[in-house]
Amino acid sequence: MESAVLSYRGFSRVMRADLSSPEVPDYNTMMGTSPLWRDLAGYHTRYGEVQPLLDQVDDRYVMMNAGDELQFRFKALPDPPEGQVRDFVLKGDGWVKDGDFNTAFSTTVLPLPAHDILSYNRPPGRLEDDPVYLRNPGDWQRFHTRYVTPERFSRALAP
Repeated sequence: MESAVLSYRGFSRVMRADLSSPEVPDYNTMMGTSPLWRDLAGYHTRYGEVQPLLDQVDDRYVMMNAGDELQFRFKALPDPPEGQVRDFVLKGDGWVKDGDFNTAFSTTVLPLPAHDILSYNRPPGRLEDDPVYLRNPGDWQRFHTRYVTPERFSRALAP
């Protein structure tokens, strides 16, 4: 990977072939930029270059919000031999947390996930006491500086 850039994009239009088909986003057609879901309160990764957070599996990660986009750039490989095609597989390692009321602690980014944490039954406390924060506190000075609240979503619902 040569770079990984986080930015805000908004929401692609979603289509379905029929009621039993999965939703398929059309990247080239935007639905808009207004929030569609309640945001989780807490520090998210600031926009810009974030490659150092993604270089290895080490419980450092990009904390994205709904509508964010992560664009990767890779060094170009030589063309495949004539008559052959090349496929790519992007292997990821991470977590997804949503604001579903059936999700534990669904209103906040905390507690932060890590590979050695097998159960998320401890209520969120202070960021500075979180084990993931304690391992890489510099990430919150350099990368995780965008504080998000659900206020923007709440305002979008107001008449």
